[in-house]
Amino acid sequence: MAPFVPPPTPPGSDAAWYAPAVTAQYTVHPGIVATVTARDGARPTYELRRPQLSARDADALADVCEQFADATLPPPLTRADARDRLAAGFEAKHRRVIAALTDATPAARRRITVHALCEARCLGDLTGVAADDRVTAAVADDETVVVHTDAQPPAATGLPANTPSHDRLRATRIAAYTVPFRGFDVPVRIYRTPADDADAFTTTYAVREPDRLPGDDARIAACKDRIWTNGVAAGDSDAGDDHAAAIADRARSLLARRHTAPKTRHWCGAIADRVREAVADRGPAVPPVGGDHVADLAYYVVRDLVGDAELTIPIRDPNLEDVEANRVGERVKVVARDRVHAADDRIPTNLVLDDEQRFVDLVTGLAAQDGVELNAATPAAKVNLEPDGVADDVTIRCAVALPAISEGGPHVSIRKQAADALTPVDLLRQDSLTAGIVALLWLAYEHHRVVLFSGPTGVGKTTLMNAHMPFVPFDDRPVSIDEGSREVRLPHETGVSLSTREHEQAFKRVSMADLMTATNYLNPDIEVIAEINTRASFESFAQILNTG
Repeated sequence: MAPFVPPPTPPGSDAAWYAPAVTAQYTVHPGIVATVTARDGARPTYELRRPQLSARDADALADVCEQFADATLPPPLTRADARDRLAAGFEAKHRRVIAALTDATPAARRRITVHALCEARCLGDLTGVAADDRVTAAVADDETVVVHTDAQPPAATGLPANTPSHDRLRATRIAAYTVPFRGFDVPVRIYRTPADDADAFTTTYAVREPDRLPGDDARIAACKDRIWTNGVAAGDSDAGDDHAAAIADRARSLLARRHTAPKTRHWCGAIADRVREAVADRGPAVPPVGGDHVADLAYYVVRDLVGDAELTIPIRDPNLEDVEANRVGERVKVVARDRVHAADDRIPTNLVLDDEQRFVDLVTGLAAQDGVELNAATPAAKVNLEPDGVADDVTIRCAVALPAISEGGPHVSIRKQAADALTPVDLLRQDSLTAGIVALLWLAYEHHRVVLFSGPTGVGKTTLMNAHMPFVPFDDRPVSIDEGSREVRLPHETGVSLSTREHEQAFKRVSMADLMTATNYLNPDIEVIAEINTRASFESFAQILNTG
C-alpha cells in the first residue's frame, strides 16, 4: 500500500510541516515581515524581519545613519504619524543624501532605504510594530515589549522594555492639520500620551517644522545675517511692494546659491557657478538647485525675519485662543479651541525659547507692531497685533514684559478673539450658561436694561457679550467705546464704534471719559463700554447711569 501524502498547506496554516510553530506571518510594509511563533509551554514571540544586507550594503547603511544622526529629524509622535512617514518614504532632499553616500544597485539601494527609513525617520526597531494594523496595543513588562494583536495571544517582541520611543506607541493623535504662513503649509499635531511621573501634562501641541540636515543651521544664520546687513528693497523682486515677499525671494536666492556652490568640483564647474551667482545678483535668474531643500531653509529665514520666531505658527493657528511664553527655557503653552477636542485647558508645546536675548527681541518686536517701544521706563505693555495670515476680523491682544519686571526672563501672553462669535446655543451646549440666564439677558437687551459683566481676564466676558449682541433689536443704535470694546462685534447697520486709536493728537490723547461724553450726542439706544478701569471712566459711567 502506497504511503499517504498529505495535501499542500498554505504558509499561514498551523499544520504546515516546514514551520509548525509559526501561527502567523504577513507583510506589514513592503520589505518588513512580521512572524508570530507559538511553542508549547512558552510565551508566543513576535518578530520583525527587514531585508537582508550584504557587508557592503551594511557599511553604506552605517554611513547614511551617521549622516542623519547629525541632522534635526524629530521622530514621529504617534503610531499614526509613524505609519504616515513609512508610507510617504524619504523626501527628495533625504534621497539625494542617500544617493550620494551609496554606490549600489537599485535593488540594494531599496533595501538600504527601508533600513534607513526605519532608523532615521521612524521608530527604529518599533517601526514595524507601529505599522502593523493587527497590533492593538504594545506595553512593556519587566523585561520586554509585549504586543497584543486582534487574533493572537500577547506575544513578546524580544525588545528591551526601555526601548527608545516606546512611549510613542501609546500616544494617540487627536488632531492633524496645517497652518499656512507666507506660502508654507506647516503641519501641526495635537496628541495625548498616558499620564506618568515625568510630565504632568498628557496633551501636547507640536509644530512640525521642516527637517534640517547637517550644516543647515549655519546656512540659515548666514542668510539672515546677509539680509539683515544689506537689507532688501521691495522693488528688487517680482513681489512688488510686498516687503515680506521680497525678503522671502531674496532668501531663496541666497540659499540656492549656497546650496549649489559645494557641488562644483572642477574649475569649469566653479566658473559656471560664479556666473550663475553673478546673474542671480542681477535678478533675472536663480539657480534651480535643490528646490525643496532651499524652500525648507527659506522657511526658517522668513519665520525669523518676517514672522514671530517660534511663536509664528501658534499666533496664526485659528484653532488656538491663547498662546503663552512664560520664561526662558520653558515650553510655550497654548489653549486650544473646542473644535480640536483637546480636553486640557492649557497644554504645552514642543516650542522653547532658550535664549534670553532672542526672547527679548521677540517681545520688543511684538510691542513695536503696535507702535510701543519697550525700555527701562516702559518694561511692560498691552498691545494689539495684526499679523499677516490672520483674518481681519480676528482681534489679537498681547501682554508683553521685559526681564526688568518678569522673573525668569521676558514673558508673552496672547489672547485671540475667534473669527466667528459663539452663539447662546453654543454656550448652552458647553454648559457655560443655563437657559434661564439666556432668557434673562434677552429680556434685558430688549428693554434697554443695564447688564454688567464682571470678572478677571480670560473668564469669557467678551465671549458672552458677543453671543448676545444679536439680541439687540435691528433698528436700535448700539454704540461701542474703546479700550476692549473693539473685540465686541455689532451686527447692526445702525451701530457706531468709537476708538481712541484713530484720534491721537500731538499733545493729548482722547480718553475713555471723553468718548463717554461724546456718546451722549449720538443718541444711542445701547452703549457697550469695556475696560472701565480708571477713576475718570468710573465717574463717566456713574454719570451716564444717573442721567439715564
